[in-house]
This record gives sequence, structure tokens and C-alpha cells, in this order.
Amino acid sequence: MNYSKAVQRGAPAILGAFVMLIVASPSDGRSRALEVVGHSEGVTRVVSYTDLDLASASAERTLKHRVSNAVNEVCSEAVGQIDSGRYLGCTSDAWRGARPQIAQAVQRAHEIAATGTSAIVAAAITINLGK
Repeated sequence: MNYSKAVQRGAPAILGAFVMLIVASPSDGRSRALEVVGHSEGVTRVVSYTDLDLASASAERTLKHRVSNAVNEVCSEAVGQIDSGRYLGCTSDAWRGARPQIAQAVQRAHEIAATGTSAIVAAAITINLGK
């Protein structure tokens, strides 16, 4: 089965039930972890950043490194590295999903640093692909 067909067949399961870490956002800016676990037919990695102050450039680089590792793991498991075309397509799709999540996490950190609060709810970066 090729990668795109796997993603299409797994899309309802991916969207409907997957593993995700949600971090509540109290008004004082501190995080409290709440884990929500579901079942997915796909390959999933959750990248936590609760230990990082994403208002700093070094912490943002650390998060991107963690996401890179997760993307490589997910795509290796989902499509393998033997077919480099499928692997590269997989990593491209995974990064396309991760970048907006990273940007939102960084924006939230900058808002909290500037004002002490943010309307953006923190959540871990979730990389999820159909098998």
C-alpha cells in the first residue's frame, strides 16, 4: 500500500482518536499537564515542551530538534527508509503539520513573556500518520 493511500484510509482514525497531551493554561502562566489517550490505527509521536521556555531562541531550537527526531521516527515506522521518495514525502507532510503547532507554541510563550498571559492553550506537538 502506498503512503498516500495509507493516509487516506487512516484519516478518520487519525482525526477521530489519537494520542495527545494537553496542557491547561492557568492565568499565572504556569502549566499543568493533562494527558488524553485514545486509539489510532496510525503512527503517532507526541513531543512535549512543558520543560522549555519557548520565549528563548535556544529553547525553540531544542523543540525543533525534538520534532525532527519524532518526524524521522514516525516516517521510518510508517514507510521505512528504503523507499527514499516515500520517506521524503512523509517527512514533508509531517513537517507541514508540525510547523503551525510549533509557531503557535512559540507565539504563546512570547505572549506570556510580554503580558503574563495568553489566550492560546498550550498543547504538545503531535505527529500522526496513517500506517
